[in-house]
Formats: sequence, structure tokens, C-alpha cells
Amino acid sequence: MNPKVEHIAMLARVGYLARATVYFALGYLTLATGEAEGTTSVLDPLADVPGGNALMVLLAVGLAAYGLFRLYGAWVDLENDGDDWKGRGKRFGHVLSGLAHLGIAWAALKLGFGGEGSSDGAAGGAAADAVIDLPGGWVLVVVVAIGFAIAAVSQASRAWSGKFMSLMSRDTPRWAETVGRVGFAARAAVFAALAWAVLHAGLSGTVGQIGFQDALAMYREEDDLYRTIAAGLAMFGVFSLVMARYRDICDSPLVKRILAD
Repeated sequence: MNPKVEHIAMLARVGYLARATVYFALGYLTLATGEAEGTTSVLDPLADVPGGNALMVLLAVGLAAYGLFRLYGAWVDLENDGDDWKGRGKRFGHVLSGLAHLGIAWAALKLGFGGEGSSDGAAGGAAADAVIDLPGGWVLVVVVAIGFAIAAVSQASRAWSGKFMSLMSRDTPRWAETVGRVGFAARAAVFAALAWAVLHAGLSGTVGQIGFQDALAMYREEDDLYRTIAAGLAMFGVFSLVMARYRDICDSPLVKRILAD
């Protein structure tokens, strides 16, 4: 296999393994404790298990790999999204995903070397508060809210259509599609709540905790729905594990271009 293709595949598979760990732990702990977890807050209990520091370093490496994979994929159009407004929107979403996972990787790395954990809600709230204080800052916050809303629609579209299976190899287990649909639907629900929280902050000028954990907690009063979403997030972790094994990196348009050169 072409060395460049091997490096792309390695980044993807290591990254999906790390993402699987985070989301499965997030969903499982939310179900087990009844307390909402987020993509950074879930790192604290993981760091407390035996060998937790080493696990944090490994997760940091994996999440950084995934972040770089998303950024590189957006740059070279790995998924052949195109250069029209819709394609550029999808690629911008890949950039945001890459940056978010690099942020989680940094949080994991700090925990791995004995640092203190951080709340994604507190960090998100502080960032929104700083933006709102800028001239016309509420407009920027509303734009961010619209971005989260678009992400929610995108996740819901994937859950409905199942088109994500086009990224998988032919020997992918049949049950993977169902698991993926449920996982994407759960993420859509959280992103929708996050969009609402950010929009409310922008329009009201009042900022509290804004993050994945706080968005999930917004569903807590509806116990059945809350638990369903938490289970869905755990299933998204399982699907990420399937992606690590069965995503067909070599069948992407980019890889075909590389092999043709």
C-alpha cells in the first residue's frame, strides 16, 4: 500500500478507537450514575481507574490523531464533499470536529501528566461570555448556535438515511447500520440542545454553563428520553469501534487519486 495511504488509515483507525472509548464511557457513566457526562468531564473518572494516567496519554494520542485526520480530510476533501456551498459547509464541519477533538486530546494529556480536569461547560461558557462582550458579539454567538443547529440536522440526516454505511467495507456486520443510526440520532439530540443553549445565551446576553454535558442534562426531566439518548451515545461509541475496524479508507476519492499518481 502507498505509504501516504497507510498514514491516513492509521490516523483514522487510532482516532476512531479513542473516540469509541470516550463515547462509550460517556453514555455508560451517564446511565450508571444518572448524572450527565460530557466529552471532557468523562475523562476524570477514566483517569481514576488503575493505570488511568497511561490511559489518558493513550487517549490523547488517539484523539489528536482523529483531530488531525478530520482536519486533513477537510483540507483535501477526503469524503468528496465538493466545493459548492453545501460541500464547503460539510468540510467546515469536519474542521470544527477536528479542532474539538484536539481540544479533548489536550485535556486528556493534562490529566495524564497529573493536571486537573476541566469542564467543557465552563470552558464553553467562558468563551461565549468573552464573545458576547465584544461589539456585536451576540451576532457571533448566534452564528455559532446556527452552526450547532446545522450539525444537529446533519447528524439527524445521517441517522435517517444511513448513508454513512457507504464509508464502510463490504464485510461490515449488518447490525452496524442500526447501531450507527441510533448513535447519530443521539448526537443530533445533544447538538440540538446545545444550539438552543448557545442561541439563548446570544439573545439574552446571559451565559452559564455551555457544553456537551450541559446540553445532555437539558433532557434530564424527561427520564425515558434522557436514558435513551445516553444509551444512544454509548452505541455511538460502539459504532466508532466498528468504524475503526471496517471503515474503507482505501476506497475514498482522495486515496484513489493518490494511487493513480
